[in-house]
Amino acid sequence: MAPWGLIGQAQVAVVSEETYNWSRPCEVHVVTLKAVDINVTVRGFVARVEASLTYHNATTNALELEFRMPVDEGAAVYKFEAVIDGRKISAKCMEKKKAEQIYKDAVQSGHTAVLAREDALTADVFHLALGNLPEGSQAELQLSMMMELKVKTDGAVSFTLPTVLNPRYCPLDISPSQHTESVAQTGNPETVIVSEAYTFGIKAKVRGGHIIARVTSHHDSLNVKLSDDSMSAEVTQDSGGFKPDHDWSMLIYYANPYKTHIIRESGERAGTGLMKDDLVMVNLHPEFPEESYSHRNEILFVVDRSGSMEGDCIQSACATLLLFLKSLPTGCYFNVISFGSTYSLLFPDGSQEYTEETLKKALELHGTIKADMGGTEILQPIKHVYSTPPKPGYARQIILLTDGQVFNVDQVKELVSCHAHETRVFAVGIGNGASTALVYGLARAGRGRAEMVYQQDKLQLKVMGLVRSMLQESAQDVKISFEVDPPGGIKLIPKNPPIIFGGQHLIMYVRVPTSTEVKNITVSGIVGCAEFKNCYNGSDIVTIHDEEKTLHRLAARAQINEWQIANEEDVAEDMITLSLATGVVCRWTALVGVDLDMKPVGHNPEAQVEPTVFDSFVDGATCERMTTEFTSMVSRDLCLGASLNFEADTVDEVDTGKEAESEKEHYPVDYGKNLMAVVSLQKFDGSWTLEDVVKVTSLPHSLLAGATTYKNETSWATSVVLAFLEMKYSAEKDEWGLLANKARMFIARCGDDVEVLMEAARKVLAEN
Repeated sequence: MAPWGLIGQAQVAVVSEETYNWSRPCEVHVVTLKAVDINVTVRGFVARVEASLTYHNATTNALELEFRMPVDEGAAVYKFEAVIDGRKISAKCMEKKKAEQIYKDAVQSGHTAVLAREDALTADVFHLALGNLPEGSQAELQLSMMMELKVKTDGAVSFTLPTVLNPRYCPLDISPSQHTESVAQTGNPETVIVSEAYTFGIKAKVRGGHIIARVTSHHDSLNVKLSDDSMSAEVTQDSGGFKPDHDWSMLIYYANPYKTHIIRESGERAGTGLMKDDLVMVNLHPEFPEESYSHRNEILFVVDRSGSMEGDCIQSACATLLLFLKSLPTGCYFNVISFGSTYSLLFPDGSQEYTEETLKKALELHGTIKADMGGTEILQPIKHVYSTPPKPGYARQIILLTDGQVFNVDQVKELVSCHAHETRVFAVGIGNGASTALVYGLARAGRGRAEMVYQQDKLQLKVMGLVRSMLQESAQDVKISFEVDPPGGIKLIPKNPPIIFGGQHLIMYVRVPTSTEVKNITVSGIVGCAEFKNCYNGSDIVTIHDEEKTLHRLAARAQINEWQIANEEDVAEDMITLSLATGVVCRWTALVGVDLDMKPVGHNPEAQVEPTVFDSFVDGATCERMTTEFTSMVSRDLCLGASLNFEADTVDEVDTGKEAESEKEHYPVDYGKNLMAVVSLQKFDGSWTLEDVVKVTSLPHSLLAGATTYKNETSWATSVVLAFLEMKYSAEKDEWGLLANKARMFIARCGDDVEVLMEAARKVLAEN
């Protein structure tokens, strides 16, 4: 099912919950989405987002509306306002049940009210409710949030604005009450009909004391205006506009993104709790000793083969699996687990040692992988992994590759958290609309790392970066110490030290009394048998004054995420207290506001307000056509029926989830003579033969064989391929770096001098 983003005109047809009869007559309400305006301000490694959605009620009745919005799982949502015909309603953060009651009472009494809260099942979907939008009125809904921005594997600082909400698979063990609350908290399921276009504007400002090399995007053509000193940039969408069938993204390349960056944000002197003290955000890239890489790993590659992975996603997964299999070090154990509605293991009896024979079996599986396993039952294969203990003496690692379209996020996170002491989890989310709550949440719960991939050809790069992190031994006895004057009063937020990986962007938050000077920060620990220690000078700290308290609220969100993973019974009260003090919404709180200045709308104490619900960011499933006057329609979650086409006058029928009589023919991925072709030729021990070199370089065998002296012909051939990779695929080195290390070890075992052969190989390729 194709994902789609913000809708234009929404006409809501209320449907019987008992019959799900989409053809029966029903009342239609019209609410036109007139405009979407997004303002983004990036300062270093944080972003503040202000989203504004303008709607018009063209009916002669007051309506109650609810919108679903995807947000980043780590976003700190702290402000919700509505401007209706010039009047502003500002929401206040309250305990969730109290906020819902205030909203309900206000709507029933005829007052206009707003309510914003997290989805009941996942933190990356927000519900925005607007009660009693007066007839003929225009409403502008304004939602504000903050987000962390991390340096990615390729050195980019990535900002992504979620605009796609895919249909998400709900396992059978999720109770109907939970699912109903999640997908339609105001009542009956409905259909949304899309007809008219709307304006979409996005503006971004990049600031923050970093020299900007360039700003670009995975999908969208941007207008970028750099300042003369390259210290700031203005970014807008080009005149072609934004088509909301994908998440909007922006990649910022700083001249030196790996430089330690420490910011101190002043607190509110009249504030309480966290908001009163100063807050220090530490951005650093700790270095580990070279010997921190271990070959004693049990690595489980868990591949999502559900139907939603069809197309580019499954092809990229296949290419990544090949890279993964070729890059494994000798001496490790591995297995490949495929899952959909069910799951299957490459080695049913458990992980096997990485040998020439087991690699051959894995490559046979690789050639048959399709997106043909139904729904996305991710919990069961993870349970199976934990049903057996790790191999003695080996560190067990899971790397999950998924489009993340599930609702039972908390169930999976809780299971992973319970086993984090024995198994690390790394996750990759593929494509637009992937659940950030699942991908980042699992990595946090499993003490690993996560990557989101929005451009399919970046998948291999992200996964190989995760594999390198997996091969690092876990950092133990991590200590974060501060030299301060006067001593004491320093608090790390969250209180547990973060997970550390060598060379990866690490973000920490520190609560500091206003009168305290921070002189030095030290991060230390043990990796394997080696100690590491990274020291940072307090004189590098930059002090800022931000009225919105961006860093304070991001620290609060980090603490809330930590508590939600812990899933402890006694943290709910602490979570509510922190949420109310900072305004950052959590699962136990909500933002609510009531317009008490306006005369109640159509007030009738006996009347029941019929809620009108639709997705502001729409999913891609649609239902059978109900009338001929609309171009297309989108279902909430109940329909399985048709693919969206915003340009055509008809709705295309698609598979309803049952096995089709004649499936589309699947073709193996054709890598051609490119990087993947070179990778596929590498042998188990890391070598290539001269015959392989002929295929790769098209040079004659006789020329290659007599080009230099060597002890072993295969080691010479391997050197030529490595030189070829350096010359032709230098930009993709992060993808083939691990298999190159394996090849170098093979050459050394043969008794040849690696650098001597490499220099000779470079010369042969340069001259021919």
